[in-house]
Amino acid sequence: MSNQAPFPALAPGLFVSPQISRQDILAAAAAGVQTIICNRPDGEEPGQPSFEQIRHWAAEAGIRHVIHQPMLMPQIDAAAAAQFAKHLAEHPAPALAYCRSGTRSSFLWAMGQAAQGADPRQLVQTAAAAGIDLTAALPRLQEAQA
Repeated sequence: MSNQAPFPALAPGLFVSPQISRQDILAAAAAGVQTIICNRPDGEEPGQPSFEQIRHWAAEAGIRHVIHQPMLMPQIDAAAAAQFAKHLAEHPAPALAYCRSGTRSSFLWAMGQAAQGADPRQLVQTAAAAGIDLTAALPRLQEAQA
């Protein structure tokens, strides 16, 4: 695996991205990504590749672990975050999680981390370093904190 990934990292073994393309998947495979997690519902936006298309491109690139956990921001709760964490635990790292902008994927990760006692403000800063603004989600992260 390359030490330089084409995507920002939220944590060791977890990259985040806005909507990915076939070229992004090829770059992810070249960087050693083993798992892709899609947090976008199919048909969310015109022209968006379907999950099945992403799965097909990933298979062509040699990425066998491709998971669909479609979410909208209001649906993200402790159970959804726990499911996201379970996907990360049960599939090989590194993983690439994506949605339209990367925010939902980042929020799922942050909610799970907060539930395990991580500092919500630090989680917002970590996401910001990856180019994701979770400032508006800070109150929800504080509520989720163990």
